[in-house]
Amino acid sequence: MKVNYIKIIVLMLINSFVYANNCELEEFRIVFENGELTTPKQAFTAKNELALSLGNSYANQAISYDLAYNYSSDAFEKLLESANPRHWYVDLARLVYNWKYKINASELNEHVEKYREAILQGQKVLVVSHSQGNFYTNLARQMLANQKPAIPIKSFGIFAVATPANNVGAKETPYLTNHLDIISLVPSSLAANWTLRRADNGKIVDNIGSIPAHSFTEVYLSPDYDIRAELLKAIKQELNQLEEPPQIVKTGSITVTLTWNLENQNDVDLHVIEPDKTHVYYGSKTGNSGYLDVDNVNGFGPEHYYTDCNKLQVGKYLVGVNYYNDSANPTREVTATVTISIPGSTRTFLTKLDKINRVNSSKIRGLAKILVERNKDGRLKYQIIQL
Repeated sequence: MKVNYIKIIVLMLINSFVYANNCELEEFRIVFENGELTTPKQAFTAKNELALSLGNSYANQAISYDLAYNYSSDAFEKLLESANPRHWYVDLARLVYNWKYKINASELNEHVEKYREAILQGQKVLVVSHSQGNFYTNLARQMLANQKPAIPIKSFGIFAVATPANNVGAKETPYLTNHLDIISLVPSSLAANWTLRRADNGKIVDNIGSIPAHSFTEVYLSPDYDIRAELLKAIKQELNQLEEPPQIVKTGSITVTLTWNLENQNDVDLHVIEPDKTHVYYGSKTGNSGYLDVDNVNGFGPEHYYTDCNKLQVGKYLVGVNYYNDSANPTREVTATVTISIPGSTRTFLTKLDKINRVNSSKIRGLAKILVERNKDGRLKYQIIQL
């Protein structure tokens, strides 16, 4: 029950945000991917400390920061039952390495679509992954490299911290693991490549346990240890390696992206109903709040809607899809993926469609609503709610 409360709290944090109406897009997006035994609060703290450490820009290019959170509910429950936390931790890490520890597919899909959306908007994406999060990020890169529509994979990078995996995005580098970290006990994990020393006197550290030595914020980002400076330097080096992607879709405080899994004149359409009931779709691409700037009729997508910062209405936005056409007979079943981004949050919705609908807009498959409210201080509150 305690774990369920944690999930409810993090969903409230992730899906409801208050922001100024700012639509400027940063050139870099750095995403923190947490490891096991990381609570939502700890993950947000790690992301924020990473942002404070790296700053708002690098090489005269702005940076935004994001979180790709994965739950560790099974891990929390097993730890509470364990009489020996150290042995439990090693056993858990071995399960993860051997793929017996279940990775949440819905979480992974949301992470992938978050990265795809950022790259389609023209951002270079670097994921800083800690511990178990490296399995998620490695899989995410594999999916990005193989899914359609294709994105420039050289615009996506990974920096691994304390990884239990034997690769970093199918390569052996870049990563950082200190010599005391318990993760080095995982079979076939990448070997420790840093001897941890005190930042003040350079002495080798040997008086902290192997589990505390695994902490992202208390060790890897701590000013008490020399590994912090190396981590920040290495992350900046990876930023240098990222290639700037072409901007395929425009950006706004609200963006909605539709992709699907079929081609050869397979047409799925994106529909958005704005607060004043304006219907934005392929037949009416300009709304009173936003625009459908990309329409695809041949397959895979994307289709894309974004709001204009100068015209954004408060109220309710409804998001749906419609299966308009398929060249095959009988009609093929198609899986549509819709990614909705608001300031501070991205959510992904999947739905299967098997019936063509060309005339009846009332049969549009509704997926989510976006609520935009203005606070007394003039700042906007955004929330994504599944229908």
